[in-house]
Order: sequence, then C-alpha cells, then structure tokens
Amino acid sequence: MKTVLITHFALLLLVIPGMSWAQIVTITGYVNNGASGKAMENVSIFDKNSGIGTITNQNGFYKLILDKGDVDLSVSNGGFKPVLHHVKVVSDTTLFVNLQPLLSGKTRQKKNDLVHAELKTEKKNDRKGFKVF
Repeated sequence: MKTVLITHFALLLLVIPGMSWAQIVTITGYVNNGASGKAMENVSIFDKNSGIGTITNQNGFYKLILDKGDVDLSVSNGGFKPVLHHVKVVSDTTLFVNLQPLLSGKTRQKKNDLVHAELKTEKKNDRKGFKVF
C-alpha cells in the first residue's frame, strides 16, 4: 500500500509542474520607427494586466514571457504616439509595432518674431504735503 501511495504522489509531482508550464506563452517582436522604418532602441513594452514589461534592444527586438489569456500591451517612447494592443494570447506570438512620430517627421521651427520694447520714463510727483496745526 505504501508503494502505491508513493508512486501516485511521485506521478502527481511530475504532472503538476507540467500543467502550470503549459499556461506560459512568449510574445516576441520588433518595434520600428513608422516614418523611417529603422529599428528603435529602448522602447517600453508593458502588459497592463500583469504589470510585466521590458524594453527593446539595439535591434528593436523585445521578448515577454506572460500567462495565456488577454494581454493589453502598451508600447511607448518619448516623441512618438503610444500604441495599445489588446491581444488574446493562446500560444507563442510575434507582434511587430510601428511607432509614429508625434510631429510626423517634421522638425519644429521657432518663429522669428521680433519683439519691440519701448521704455517710457515719467516723472511723478507723489509727494504729499502735511500741514501741522
């Protein structure tokens, strides 16, 4: 009887980790500049549901290991419009993202407005006279 119990317990220990491992998926992909097509480094990729995030490497590549199910990926970088992807992940997935610049590739130009300032001096006589009785 003891050997049967030990055998069942050992099988149970082998099956449980396999069941939990099957719930994990990998999301990989690349982030590119939508205007130039170049890979973007240090872009933040964050799953709002699990709180797990990462950043892209110098080739624009990222990798997230998450649980199966709904994923709300927020992809953002300064100077670019943030992107939110809602994905139902059931197996390993590859997701490519193109971020669009906020200024649509145009550089910001300062206006050359000339400001004229004029200084006027005015003498005021604010002295008040006091009379003593």
